[in-house]
Amino acid sequence: MTNMAAMTETQRLTLVLDRARGMNTAEIVESEVDEFRRFAQPRLLEAEAYYRNRSAVQRKTARYESRSNTKIEHSLLRKLVDQKVNYLLAKPFTISAKSAAYEKALNGVFDARARAEVKSLGKEAIKKGIGWVQLYIGEEGTLRLKRLPTEQILPEWADDEHTRLDCLIRVYPQVAYEGREKVLLERAELWSAQGVERFVRRMGGGRFAPDADLGARESHFAVDGAPWNWDAPPFLWVRYCEEELPLLHFVRELIDDYNWQVSVSADILRDAAQLVYVLRNYGGENLQQFVREMRESLAVQVEGDGGVDTLQAQLDMNAVNSLLDRHRRDLYDLARSVDTQDPNLGDASGQALKFRYADLDMDCNDLEAEFQAMFLRMKPFLDAYFRLKGLGDFTNEEFSVVCNRDIIVNETEAISNARNSVGLLSEKTIVANHPWVDDAEAELRQKQREEAEAREELPFVAQGAQGTRAAQNGTQPSQGAQASQPSQEREGE
Repeated sequence: MTNMAAMTETQRLTLVLDRARGMNTAEIVESEVDEFRRFAQPRLLEAEAYYRNRSAVQRKTARYESRSNTKIEHSLLRKLVDQKVNYLLAKPFTISAKSAAYEKALNGVFDARARAEVKSLGKEAIKKGIGWVQLYIGEEGTLRLKRLPTEQILPEWADDEHTRLDCLIRVYPQVAYEGREKVLLERAELWSAQGVERFVRRMGGGRFAPDADLGARESHFAVDGAPWNWDAPPFLWVRYCEEELPLLHFVRELIDDYNWQVSVSADILRDAAQLVYVLRNYGGENLQQFVREMRESLAVQVEGDGGVDTLQAQLDMNAVNSLLDRHRRDLYDLARSVDTQDPNLGDASGQALKFRYADLDMDCNDLEAEFQAMFLRMKPFLDAYFRLKGLGDFTNEEFSVVCNRDIIVNETEAISNARNSVGLLSEKTIVANHPWVDDAEAELRQKQREEAEAREELPFVAQGAQGTRAAQNGTQPSQGAQASQPSQEREGE
């Protein structure tokens, strides 16, 4: 069997093309999907299972039916993943451009719905090593983003560094009815710069055939009824790390042993309540009779110097707790995360907090760089969409994206630093780093509205102050043209 994992992307594509000679498109898609299901998809589904609290402890068994078989799961991976994505993307990211029109158009695309998809994309990347999002034109004619499960995506890369996408296969299950029969179908989509081809087969067997129900071949989208294609498959990706390894890869053994130790300890504690009887010269026929006599009369018959002793299992909980504490420290260390249960975390100064968040920051620096690369790959799609909508040609314009991290800070120090940064940094940067601000753009808009209202009220405030001073002096305030009108009438008389 050919080791696909050990191949470069160029070698793999060469092999695929060699295999494809004499094959039609449906057969090529079928071969790729079947290989994906055997090698890549199980690893992705395992990562999803661990996130959903289904680790290796679920395979734990008891040697005897009478013994406890506890399976205790801890949401360790979920906590680690959610901490990273919320730290980096819980606060709305900031989009900036030199052109005000370009910035306005970009913020129109990245509304609350799109930002939620971007956050979901980050979670998917951390869970499974790489996350995917599809660009499409919605029914209302706006550009939309849709996060797709990684276990549905088969990318065909144009280079070994995985920076350019040649084509992409999406495969997913779907429930359908054939007459009165409920069936599970497997649908596959082949996306390229030339459009999308669709295929379908029954799940679990059969051959892929053109999907007549959904359309065997279509363009990427339509404008006023005319077919349009992007210059590349409309899919973008974010990697958790350069090797596209999920977070689970680094902490699986620790999670498994943590859950296993807790479960086994629970078994011992449960079974310890059940005494083990040691019989000497028991006069009964068998052990079943002994159990029956104990339940019915709380007494048993023995012979001679016989008797009944009891044993009870002993568990050194200090050793168990010490091991679990060690596992917990190692888990957060290897995952490059912050243990929020650290008793010293709450009283830490700003500098100490930065030190404790150093590993998490380092991990999120890499992830933020991946997001920035994704936005650069998205730019041609955005610019083409803006041209189609008549919003302008921004091909030569640039924009930047900054993630506003949700770090725990010493508020007093942070506010003081923000005040001292006036004149050195832009107002947007200062506002974004203020501990009381969640959305820098919204805060700046609110500040502008309040300043505009204050300017509108200023003449009335000044006029009121003038009237107050005049009353104190025993004179009438000047009324401008209205005040001069009576004198003009008297002159006319």
